[in-house]
Amino acid sequence: MNAWKRGVCLSLFGLLVPAVLAAQATVVTGTVRTTTGEPVRGAFVSIEAMQLSTVTNDAGLYRLTVPAGRATGTATLRIRSIGFRDASQEVRLVEGQTIRADATLVEEAIALEEVLVTGTAGRLERRAQSAVIAKIDASRVSEVAPINSVTTLLQARVPGVSIYSGSGSVGTAPRIRIRGAASISLSNEPLVFVDGVRADSRQSQIFSVVGQSVSRLNDLAPEDIESIEVVKGPAAATLYGADASAGVINIITKRGRATGGYTQTISGELSGITTNFDPPANFATCSANNVRPVAQGGVEICQGKAAGDVVSDNPLARLDPFRTGLGTSIAWSLRGGGDRHGVFISATGDQENGSLPSNEFRRITWRSNFDFVPTQAVRIEGGFGLSEARTRLPYSDNSVYGFVAAGFLGNPLTVGTSADGLYSGAGVGGVTGRSAIQNVDRALRIQPRVSVSWNPTSRFTHRLTLGGDLTRTRAWAFFPKNDQNWYANARTNSGTISEGRQFADRWTADYLGNFAADLSPALRADLSWGFQTIINRIDLVTANGVGLVANAARSVGAASERTGDQSLSEDRSNGVLGQIQLSHRDRLFFQVAGRLDRNSAFGAESKYFFSPRVGLSYVISDEDFWQNGPLGAIGTMRLRAAYGTTGRSPTTGALATYTPSVYVLPISGGVESGVEPLNPGNSSLKPERGTEFEVGFEAGLFDERLSLEATYFHKTTTDAILSRPIAPSLGFGQNPLFNIGEILNSGFELAATVRVLTLPNLGWEQRFTVNTLKNEVTDLGAVEPFGTLYRTREGAPVGSFHTYVIRRFDLTNNVAIVSDSLEFVGNVLPGFEGTAGTTINFLRNFTLYGQLDFRADVMRYEGSAQFRDRQFRNSEKWVRRNDVLTQEERLARYGPFRTEDGRSLTFGNVAGAYIEDAKFLRLREVSLSYRVPQVAARTLLRASEASISVSGRNLATWTPYTGLDPEAIYAANTEFFTVPADRRVLVRLSLRY
Repeated sequence: MNAWKRGVCLSLFGLLVPAVLAAQATVVTGTVRTTTGEPVRGAFVSIEAMQLSTVTNDAGLYRLTVPAGRATGTATLRIRSIGFRDASQEVRLVEGQTIRADATLVEEAIALEEVLVTGTAGRLERRAQSAVIAKIDASRVSEVAPINSVTTLLQARVPGVSIYSGSGSVGTAPRIRIRGAASISLSNEPLVFVDGVRADSRQSQIFSVVGQSVSRLNDLAPEDIESIEVVKGPAAATLYGADASAGVINIITKRGRATGGYTQTISGELSGITTNFDPPANFATCSANNVRPVAQGGVEICQGKAAGDVVSDNPLARLDPFRTGLGTSIAWSLRGGGDRHGVFISATGDQENGSLPSNEFRRITWRSNFDFVPTQAVRIEGGFGLSEARTRLPYSDNSVYGFVAAGFLGNPLTVGTSADGLYSGAGVGGVTGRSAIQNVDRALRIQPRVSVSWNPTSRFTHRLTLGGDLTRTRAWAFFPKNDQNWYANARTNSGTISEGRQFADRWTADYLGNFAADLSPALRADLSWGFQTIINRIDLVTANGVGLVANAARSVGAASERTGDQSLSEDRSNGVLGQIQLSHRDRLFFQVAGRLDRNSAFGAESKYFFSPRVGLSYVISDEDFWQNGPLGAIGTMRLRAAYGTTGRSPTTGALATYTPSVYVLPISGGVESGVEPLNPGNSSLKPERGTEFEVGFEAGLFDERLSLEATYFHKTTTDAILSRPIAPSLGFGQNPLFNIGEILNSGFELAATVRVLTLPNLGWEQRFTVNTLKNEVTDLGAVEPFGTLYRTREGAPVGSFHTYVIRRFDLTNNVAIVSDSLEFVGNVLPGFEGTAGTTINFLRNFTLYGQLDFRADVMRYEGSAQFRDRQFRNSEKWVRRNDVLTQEERLARYGPFRTEDGRSLTFGNVAGAYIEDAKFLRLREVSLSYRVPQVAARTLLRASEASISVSGRNLATWTPYTGLDPEAIYAANTEFFTVPADRRVLVRLSLRY
């Protein structure tokens, strides 16, 4: 045999031998499920005697390959997953065959061994944490709930976290509050981190559409999120320090899994979007001129009527500018890995058309995460996120270009004219003109990240994370050139275009080290240290053009008049931290920590901000006296307490500022550039300081069928920043800021989960949450109370409702007698809220899910009704006031008003008739899901698993509030022609391969 023939034979032999050996390998495969039939993702499956292991995929499937020659006899299969009791079963291995071994895990009420990915230093298990860090299993929630954004993932799932809708328009930004309002003048929005990197979470709108804005949180695809950790109170002190007073939201995206293979998931979603309110009719009284023939100057709607007759029209119902919006979504992901690597790649595309013709949201995302373990001591993680979001928002709230305001403020006497019953002040024209306006925000976002862990030993670890969040936004506001006088003035009708370009960059460098040592057989010490640097830079350039040659030439350069502006801000914060944690017998944990922060906003001479923290966690149920005594019926009990300090830093106010100005030379008369004083600054300004104490417990009862979590928190914000007046003669245009205020927030947070039924084909789980909130300004320094309707004063909540309160009615003199001063009448933040959710798994493959949430002890200013009644006087209650209202009701709404000491007040000072109880009970989410049996999925769809679900969101609301929506907010807690939250019905199909 010649050489080349021998080479071919050897090559074939080399290929055939592994194939033969592989053919003789034994495969153990199966599905890991809960007792009620739900798949368990990420469960660790192993045959320890053979050192073989894998993890389950998102469908709960696993696959273990036993090499040829090793499959002899019986082996023990062990299955473990955080939150479940360990399970094991015997499997008989037969050489060259595939062995099916399904497993069932029993869920624990309290997952004390659960590892928190972020938000903590030292020991990472939940049992070691002295303060509350709530965790949302985003993957699991997304499978059953109608989720389309990060905020819908957060809404009504964690006690103490409140979501306030700014508008029902798609793409808009709700407000997030964690444990109330901790600041009077600074932001109360929490910090947001994505995989340990500070994220852009701004609510911003370069060109205003009145009362609405986009949120950079909407750029993130919910399909990419594995879990969300909410860091509240003292838990935020060590890692986040001087800027975390409002809490922290950590978003953890999906990672690869060492399954020895890859799983692809493809999902598609179709949703219908409809309005969630009935518009009211407008009223008017026909005058003698109105009833004349149209040819003689009369109006159409009054034909055949008599002078003094009341007519009505509902232009939003008649013209019906609203539409049934359509949402579509498609997502693909690849997930898996091997012994030393893991990969997750995803691509999503979303498109939503809102219920208004000028409301659209588009999002395209790409995310790739990988991890690589070159040695046992080194782990490298990387990630890259890319997204483009395009949001077109309609003008809303009190804008004359808003559809709701146009309908609510319309005049029936204009039916048949160009206004056709809509508000048409200053030439604003109809549905067509409003629909033609474009206000668009288009953002390209890049999120690179790399993290390196070096663990020389299991007790000595280091982690360095570097990452950025870079947002490039292009925005424009376009009013097309027209000759129908659609808009407010001739300049606007000549065509206007405003263009904005914004660069927003955030960079994060974060290092954390930990050294653990056994001080005795029962005592362990963990020493942690680290640093964090965050750099923010925002550069905005805008240009405006008036007078376009043609609508096709839509650029500022094509306008006859052009102006421009630029703003630039940059700040840097640095922090160093240290913590020592003592663990006694792995059940008693004591933490002492501190952090020093410094922010560039306070200038070169600024002092460090110190954030201390102490905490205690005690898993008392691990003690022998507990397990062997009468308390053993309570399976799990953990006690915890924590005390810590966080802060909130302003971006301006410490340094003196000036504004550009021009001046005239005294002799030549020439004009030169100069500056004028703007703000004197305050070199002593420092961050607001929030000092919080919390105490609570977690318990698992009745053989882990009932879990309870309870927390009491008490937070005092000192050094609250307020603007204090200075003498106008000093020549500054603004008043400086001072640290002189104090605010109190306190309350209870309760959560309970009850596993009512855990049968093989029937599972029923109920979850309840309740939280209370007391907010009070305890000190304003030397600053007088400020604000009228929303007033801030000592002894009342921040920005709470105040008005002159009606004491009695003097019906003889037809006057309402009111208090001599403004009085507190209600909260703007709810003092009591909660949720009730249920999940029922039945017939093994069906899941029925629903959630109610409620709020109470909260008021809302019904600004729409007030404006219609008192300003435009086109409501039924005004026009037919003598027929539909009693004398007392008329006086309460329209006056006249007189104080008890005899002063006359205008109706604008007496708002009690429009400050309404805004408590509600809302059917937030409902869904029915069906997991297609695996045999049918493979046969019909060629997929390893398939599921289909039908769901709805915001389906019903019960409330005494008479306005559009007790939840949607224009500003503070006012409903002012605000588009309510939409109603959605969705159908979703998901396939796994």
